[in-house]
Amino acid sequence: MASKYILPCFRFKSGRVNKKEKDNELLAYRNELVEALDRTKGKLEASWKALESIVSKPDYQRHTDQLFDVLYTGGLLTNDGKFSNRGDLKLRTSYCVFTTHDELNALRVYEQLFKRLRRRYKHLDAAFESHAQRLLTLLGGFEVAARRRLALLITLFLIDGQLNPRLLLTLGQQQANIDEGLALEFMLIVCVTLKREKGGNFMVQIFKKSGLDGKIISYMPPMLRSDLYFRQVYQENDLNEIIKLHETRAGQELRRQLQQRLLDDFREKLPQVDVVMNVRQFQRQHHMSDSEVIAIVWHTIISSHSPNFSSSSNSNARRNFNSPSATIMERILRKLQTYSPLLNAICSTDSAQIALLMQLQEWCYEHHSLLNHFERLAVHLYKAGVINEDAIIRWYEVDHIDKGKVAFLDQMRRFVHWLHSDRDATSRVDYNTYLENRQHNQQYRSQPVYSDVVTTTRHNTKTAIYVKHS
Repeated sequence: MASKYILPCFRFKSGRVNKKEKDNELLAYRNELVEALDRTKGKLEASWKALESIVSKPDYQRHTDQLFDVLYTGGLLTNDGKFSNRGDLKLRTSYCVFTTHDELNALRVYEQLFKRLRRRYKHLDAAFESHAQRLLTLLGGFEVAARRRLALLITLFLIDGQLNPRLLLTLGQQQANIDEGLALEFMLIVCVTLKREKGGNFMVQIFKKSGLDGKIISYMPPMLRSDLYFRQVYQENDLNEIIKLHETRAGQELRRQLQQRLLDDFREKLPQVDVVMNVRQFQRQHHMSDSEVIAIVWHTIISSHSPNFSSSSNSNARRNFNSPSATIMERILRKLQTYSPLLNAICSTDSAQIALLMQLQEWCYEHHSLLNHFERLAVHLYKAGVINEDAIIRWYEVDHIDKGKVAFLDQMRRFVHWLHSDRDATSRVDYNTYLENRQHNQQYRSQPVYSDVVTTTRHNTKTAIYVKHS
């Protein structure tokens, strides 16, 4: 006997039916956008009014990427950045970023259109930057003219502040963009346009904000990645500011690497002969000048094993270093005594020794507690054989810098006078003895010498008349 209870049957929509409805909705949205752009023919006000009536529909608010696809490329893009080959997806408009005139005035229409859409609809504003990042990763699928127009529009967004400059880092996420030279091509267009529209200083500021100032050479193809080719390419495009910025950052990185290598050698207590060989090898590999190497070696020696001697901007360390303590000079002198063979090997020429004196002058000027100890440090380096008298005289007369010049030259006057006293170092009196004799003579001259006392009586008053010997 059949049961009198019959369970109701529910018909659920299959996934295939849901996907088909979604595709139909997407196609309807695309068709309305294409028809609106074709009808307005790229005019700003007309395009804005037409798009506003379409984007405001609640059913279309989840299709933000598709709206941006149409505005940039004229149609819909697949996940790999290519245009769809399906018959119902081939419809495209000729009024979009990729097909407009190759000039900034034409692209400013779309820049203003994007700006209005972002201000009016928050869901578009939230997805705008992520979609721009996606386009930068898909450069290989676009034509040369389309890539150029995209670079120009991105530049307008950067000038107007609509995009974060760190967006440019996305160019380096796809190795194919770098290998094929697309990242370099894109960056050159952006740099040239920024400089032409806003000037070199604004361009450098954008680079610093983007974080590219230390990575710009990595956007060149690996087979052509060299400082020489980098300079040649950017000079041809009149981008000397980028070259200077790159050289500054590269120099800072080289200084950091050499300093770290020296600290590792000091920590491992390598013989100073091996340390000198490592420094010379690093200098030859990276084509560094003697003055650069001397500055790094000097700061590394002073800062090694003691954070108080660091040249960093740490306020506590600088406060401790500037504190008037006699032990500070003793510690510095012990360091110089320990590493004098290293300094002697590095400063093998007169020009290198003069560079060391200039570095010492600048360093003492920066640390005010050492202003009165410059002579003592210079004499110590002289006695240790690091610098010779010719370098000292040359620095004193010609090659000193302006920082603390009056104070330091006044301190070194006695020492230079001693060096001039006798050019033969073997017959010259010791400097300490020379200072003692000089001080004794000055004290003797400062006291008046009197003759015998002559007494006279005038009005019953004894008066003493002193005759001073000249």
